[in-house]
Amino acid sequence: MTDAPISGVLSDEQVGQRVIFGGAQRAIGFVVANLLTIGAAVVLLRFLGVGDFGRYGTVLALVGVVQGISDAGLTATGSRELALAGSPHERREILAHVLGLRVALTGAGVVLAVGFALVAGYDDEMVAGTALAGVGVFLTSIQSAMLLPLSVELRNGMIAVNDVLRQLVLFVAFIALALADAGLAAFLGAQILVGVVTLLATPVLLTRSQLVRPRWTIARIRALAATALPVAVATVLGVLYLRMLVVLMSLLSDSAQEIGYFVTSTRILEVVGGLPFLVMAVVLPVVSVAARDDRERLVYMTSRITEVMALGGTLVALVVWALARPIVLTLAGPEYGPAVPVLQIQCFAAVTIFLAAAWQPTLFGMGRIKSLAVAIALGMVTVVVSGLVLIPPFEATGAAVAAVVGEAAMATVIYVSLRRAGSEPWVRFTVLSRVAAAAAMAVGVGLVLPAADGVRAMAVAIAFSGAAWMLRTIPSELRDAAGSAATRLRTGWRDSRATRTGGRGSS
Repeated sequence: MTDAPISGVLSDEQVGQRVIFGGAQRAIGFVVANLLTIGAAVVLLRFLGVGDFGRYGTVLALVGVVQGISDAGLTATGSRELALAGSPHERREILAHVLGLRVALTGAGVVLAVGFALVAGYDDEMVAGTALAGVGVFLTSIQSAMLLPLSVELRNGMIAVNDVLRQLVLFVAFIALALADAGLAAFLGAQILVGVVTLLATPVLLTRSQLVRPRWTIARIRALAATALPVAVATVLGVLYLRMLVVLMSLLSDSAQEIGYFVTSTRILEVVGGLPFLVMAVVLPVVSVAARDDRERLVYMTSRITEVMALGGTLVALVVWALARPIVLTLAGPEYGPAVPVLQIQCFAAVTIFLAAAWQPTLFGMGRIKSLAVAIALGMVTVVVSGLVLIPPFEATGAAVAAVVGEAAMATVIYVSLRRAGSEPWVRFTVLSRVAAAAAMAVGVGLVLPAADGVRAMAVAIAFSGAAWMLRTIPSELRDAAGSAATRLRTGWRDSRATRTGGRGSS
């Protein structure tokens, strides 16, 4: 790590620009990585078929739960503690013990996942696939812990490179396995290759001083665990909450087809649903320092992030709603057609997913983790109850409704927790009401426009964006950043043109 105080990087006058620039870098990496994810999904959907893809998704949901549990709040806690650490030596000690805890917890989690697969009666291929995917999760979890200094130092470009590399390796592996006519277990085992390659790339992404060995000093682990335990509860509940419906579908539904339809819808939503968690990772170190040093800045940042996330979540929901049919049919093929209405319902969970992600970093930064854990627990209870009621009679459609209801419940309770943290204006509801008005206009356009799905989706996006701009719902920082970027592009284009013409202008 650098010897410069990280808190200075996270609190000086340029921090807003760093966050926006870092967010842009991560967003570009997110888009490229998800294009590769989509390519990999096309290979899986068409090669495995509905039934086997449902089995694949079930195993991934199980190891996803393990990955979240093994994280045990260490990512959020590590980011916060590293941001607040006072010296390079202290930062190295924190990182080494975070890595040590990750090694121990992930190893135990993989063993438990395989045990669950056996007890739940999964077939031999799914059990073997759980073990293979679990090893891959172990490797990638270790590498993710090693990269914590990059997010704390706002070196988001390197994180974006790692995200793209991870998906590129998986995409290439899936193509090779499909050509080799491999079985389900082999596709799940591709996660191991991803872990090995990214671990080998880690020394290139970090400086030498940022590479540490895992440590298990009892006193340090006890202190870190005391801080991380409430975060761990919130994180574990959040992961269980996100994956629970897939697991419930595998236990309550007798139709492999219906499981496949819901897994297809969930996987598509996860592609776009990862964006708010990316934003959380970018802003958490900055919010942590603001929570300690500057309450006014914390309130201002939370308000602006809320507005950005409301716009982003609504736009995502509208576009996926309008494009659900071509997305499903293009990626998966006609046999997945019944997944279209499932996705058209589930996509509206994106709005509250984005909003909840806007408020969680502030609660983390203020140390109000118990409130966050309670909110996520209530959301999970809502999901489970809704799933138990709706899945048996309505199958995949019922699971999609349960997902939307659970997300809305969780976001509501998280906001209540934020309000209880202080009476400051965390959210400007006049702006959110304008976002809702812009969304209503866009839905109206989508319902009355007699056009192909692609044209209709473009019209919906343009209508929402235009209405949002005219209603002045876009934060000034984003407008200014967009204007500066446009100016730089125009200047660069003029300079390039002048160079090509030898300074003679356009004559």
